[in-house]
Amino acid sequence: MYALPQKITTDAAEAMAMAAFSAITGDEERMSRFLAISGLRPETIREAAASPRFFAGILDYVVSDEGLLVALATELNVKPEQLMGAHLALSPSEFE
Repeated sequence: MYALPQKITTDAAEAMAMAAFSAITGDEERMSRFLAISGLRPETIREAAASPRFFAGILDYVVSDEGLLVALATELNVKPEQLMGAHLALSPSEFE
């Protein structure tokens, strides 16, 4: 079980989401799964990235898969709680 998510600023949360997305796009298997689950296609990612909810969507995806959450936390050299805190910062209504 993880500790409560740490408080994080919106800018820091977006930076963490971007780092997570970079890690996802750098792995063909992860990217294929992300595209399948999100419904995005490679040619629609740029348009989707312009949406204010894009970063929140990335973190929604990450925190929905504990294995991915732990793996990305390790790769990004952060605690899983930090990724959860970033998710909370970008999607606060889900936890209110």
